[in-house]
Order: sequence, then structure tokens, then C-alpha cells
Amino acid sequence: MEKVRTVVLLNHTAVLGGAELALKRLVASINRRTWCPVLVFGEDGPAVDLMRGMSAETYVLPIGKSLANTRRESLSAGGMLAFSRVRNSVGYTVRLGRFLRERAADLVHTNSMKAHVLGGFAAKQRGLPVVWHLRDTIAEPALPKAAVRYFRFLASRVPDALISVSASVGLSALGNVDEDRFTVIYDGLEDDAFEVIHVPKADSSVWKVGIAGRLTPWKGQHVFLEAAALLCAKGYPIHFEILGGALFGEKSYADGLVKQAQMLGLDGRVSFYGMVSDVSKRMREWDVCVHASTSPDPCPNVVLEAMAAGVPLVATAGGGVPELLENGDCGELVPMGDSTKMAVAIERLLLNRIRRDSLSHKARERALGHFRCDRVAREVEEVWTRVLKTRGSNGHKWPWIEQGLSPTKERTREEILR
Repeated sequence: MEKVRTVVLLNHTAVLGGAELALKRLVASINRRTWCPVLVFGEDGPAVDLMRGMSAETYVLPIGKSLANTRRESLSAGGMLAFSRVRNSVGYTVRLGRFLRERAADLVHTNSMKAHVLGGFAAKQRGLPVVWHLRDTIAEPALPKAAVRYFRFLASRVPDALISVSASVGLSALGNVDEDRFTVIYDGLEDDAFEVIHVPKADSSVWKVGIAGRLTPWKGQHVFLEAAALLCAKGYPIHFEILGGALFGEKSYADGLVKQAQMLGLDGRVSFYGMVSDVSKRMREWDVCVHASTSPDPCPNVVLEAMAAGVPLVATAGGGVPELLENGDCGELVPMGDSTKMAVAIERLLLNRIRRDSLSHKARERALGHFRCDRVAREVEEVWTRVLKTRGSNGHKWPWIEQGLSPTKERTREEILR
């Protein structure tokens, strides 16, 4: 009988974002006859509750306010070398390393930027293989120049394997070299995302055009509103919907969107629904779904959901989006930050029923073949298996980490998790 391997999946935040939802779908689809998934979060929160609600073994190993509150824009050369930040990082790495020993981990899988660094060092400390699941673009202006160089340096040395949610992400993490060092595995969706198909309306006195996602400047809801104003100025009968709320202290941007809509004369033409639990259901009522990110978006969930439901798409051509839409064969692509071209693309789809139907059909067929959770889990498991076979579980340790800070006495799991 094949041994069940323990894989520890690490995520630094417990806020429910796209990466956390993707992690949930991955964990739900893992083959339990071969793998025992153990979740570790750097803080308590909704993602922890979600994992525990699906009976996944889940722990909270507090990362501390200093590390939790570190923002990307603060990662300059001096910021990364700040004594308190380095001290707290090493301290957390040691505690995480002890947890990995206590839980008899065979492999570590990291799911977020901070987790890649901290989990990578902890795995090396214990001599364990580590897989980085890359979900962020590693390039300016998303990160300061010093942080880009540092992360690329680590990416070439720390992980035993790299999984990237798009080719764009993998290339950015390695500086556009060594394409063979990462495996592209696009995120997947649960079966219910495919069950109900968008049904084009035979006729409608008012079109519905919507956008869904976290309210943050780089997701481009302000660009969407500018495009909405251009279309309304032409007299088209369109109602615009915005789904999503603000996270990570970005309430000021959300408030600014409401004011922007008023200034653009969109009163009565746009609805803000905030965080909703039935995004897919609402999306199926739209004539066009818009993705408006102003920075490269690695593998946006809203694009996957629209494709699975057969909802016509207008999306910005950055990050992994062109890969998902096969360079425009499955949806309209527009330049990032260009509200005029976005409005033109929306108008073109609304006025051309044949093109809408053609693009949505191709998008759904692609989603059915490539973006299912089971497919994602099997491909991730293949990477894990390959890493264990290639490297084994007795890899090279980095003893200097523990030698520098480890107390001499052994501690219980309760003490480790405190």
C-alpha cells in the first residue's frame, strides 16, 4: 500500500482573496489516498474558517503584526533589511520549522509571497522539499526594484519546483529566463461553476454590463466607470453593476468610486453591490462581463468564472489574461488603463450578437477542457510526486537558522502554535 504523504500548505494571510479561494478549491480536490493536506495560516480569519468548515486540518501560526502589515511598496532595499523585520522573519521561520518537524511533513507548498520566503527558509531548515505556487507578478511597478531582484534571487535557489498560474507569472519570477524551471498550472473552478450556462436574451430594453472583484486601484473599477460614462453619453440603454468590496485598508478607493460615478453623471445607471456570495449567479445575467485591471493580472478568477458560464468577456491584455483567452479567440482584449478602447469593445459586443455568441461558446469550451479543479489537483500532485522522487525527503538543511535562535529545550505543539 502506497504511503500517504503529508504536505503542509502555507498561506500568510487569512483574508479571503483570489489566492485563498484557489487554495480552498485545490485542497478540496486533493487525493486523500495519497496526500494528507495540512493548512497553516499566518493569522486567524475567514480563510481559516472556510478551511475548517470543509474539515481540512488547519492551524494558525501567528506571523505577527510587523510582518503581517508589511506592504509591497515598503520593500525597498533598506526596508527589507530593517532589523526588526529580519529578526521577526527569522523567528517565525524557526517556529514554522519546528511545526514542520512536529507534524512530520514530507513536503511544503507555499501559496503567497510572504509564505514563499518564510516557508522556503523553514523547509530548508528542516531539510524538506518546497514547492512555490506563484500567483503574483514579480516585476516593477507591482514591486520595488530591490524586492524584484531579491525575490528572483530566491526563486532561482530556494524552491525545488515552481508552479505558476500563468506563463507570464513564471517568467516574471525568473526574470524571463529558465522557462523549463516552472510548470504552468492555471487555476480551476468547482463543478457548479459550469452547471448553469449563460443564456443570451432574445431581446432586452436594457443591457447589463458588470465587473466583479476586489475594489482596489489596480483592478481598474475607475477605468470601468470611465468607459460606462462614454457609453451612456452615446445613449445606449445599459445598466452597470459592480460586485466586490475593499480589502487591506482600501476603503478610501471604494468611497472614491461612488463619488466618481456621481461626478460622471451615472446616478441610476450603476449599482454597487459590495461583497456578494452569488457572483456566478449574478454574472450569468450580464450581457458582457468586464475585467479592467491596470496592472498585469496573473490568473483572474472573474475571467475563469465568466468563461465557464459562457458570459461574453472584455478584458485587459496583461499578465495571464491573453493566455486564458487564447490571445483574443475567447474574448475581446483591450489595453490596460484605456477606457476609450474598453468602451469601444463593449459597444462592439453589445451590437454584434453573432460575435458575442461565438466568443462565449469558444470561452466555455476552453474552460471545460482546462479550468476544472480536479485537473488542477492532479497536475499539482504530479509536481509534488516528481519533487519527492527527485530530491527525497532528506534534502540539504540550513542549520545556521536554528543554531542562531533555537532555545535548547523541545516544545510541545501547543507551545509552537501559541
